[in-house]
Amino acid sequence: MKIICTKNELLQASSIVIGAVSQKSTLPLLSNLLFEAKDNSLIIAATDLEVSVKTVIKAQVLKEGGITLPGKLLVDIFKKMPQDEIEITSDEQCKVIVKSGRTKYSIIGISKDEFPVAIGFDTDKKLKMNGDILKEMILKTKFAISLDETRYVLNGIDFVIDKGTASMVATDGKRLTLISRKEAFDKKLSLNLIIPAKAVEELLKILLTMPGEEVEVGILENQIGFKMKDTILRSRLIDGHFPNYEQVIPKETKGSFRVKTKDLLFATERVSLVASGRAVPVKYSLSESKLELYAMEQGKGEGNDEIEAVYKGEPFEAAYNPSYIIDMLKVVNSEEVVFEFSSSINPGVIKPADDASYIYIIMPMRLE
Repeated sequence: MKIICTKNELLQASSIVIGAVSQKSTLPLLSNLLFEAKDNSLIIAATDLEVSVKTVIKAQVLKEGGITLPGKLLVDIFKKMPQDEIEITSDEQCKVIVKSGRTKYSIIGISKDEFPVAIGFDTDKKLKMNGDILKEMILKTKFAISLDETRYVLNGIDFVIDKGTASMVATDGKRLTLISRKEAFDKKLSLNLIIPAKAVEELLKILLTMPGEEVEVGILENQIGFKMKDTILRSRLIDGHFPNYEQVIPKETKGSFRVKTKDLLFATERVSLVASGRAVPVKYSLSESKLELYAMEQGKGEGNDEIEAVYKGEPFEAAYNPSYIIDMLKVVNSEEVVFEFSSSINPGVIKPADDASYIYIIMPMRLE
């Protein structure tokens, strides 16, 4: 193989796929990127056997062929190359020369024949989505994915399409976030899949580099694929049944208040500076037209703040994990949010004031 590419395209393409390499495997091949040159194009791919990503860039192909090379090392080399043009040459002994100007590296690769998967997109079950909508849905749910590996089915996002509406749900048992968007899907189409957290993160990275692009979604046996321009991501699905989240959505509330999103976000961030311990809550005390926030960590200090809120009713107080409040408010686009409650021990509901299709349910913490 012998190719010439621009530094910018090589770096951008490698950065798209590098997240799919394995961080834990002892197999060197799963830490490598596949480089395969043919037809004036360069395919760059990576996999950890769970998530696979492939992208294609233009290249001056002087000799067709392929090789796999250490992913992190290659990205670091591309970043430091002094000139815009980079030449990559490999021989039959898997020795690779990477050159740019007077800078040259000699690297030992592994045969492309040992690369474990073919990253295709052949399926009859496909649908199309607006990439910006898909990106928004991921941003507004992924922070609630459970990190507890013993609760395997919660280690991803539940992706549902039913009667022309797409929904995403994530929960870690202490909070739940749900977003629905009406799309021009075939109303006869129905699916319910759990997409693993790593695939969600890698898909989001790709979507952020391609604003406004249409995304083709393909359903394969126990896998899901996403195709955007010349980039394909494939992932295994989580096997199991997501909990019936509709059961935990409060059917009625006793009160609610409306507050400016940024006011609540910034006040929570300020007060939580003295609540760095994992079990330290922020107390929210509500009275007419006023919301007071208070946090105290033993041996560290305490913080108070006060913001305006639209509320008429009896005084109410409850305590919540401040990071859970902050996570949600950071991704809300609306100027105001509505916080609904029933008691200090029952779940609260936060939602944008102008978007009923996005809701966030959060369990309170007990006050000492």
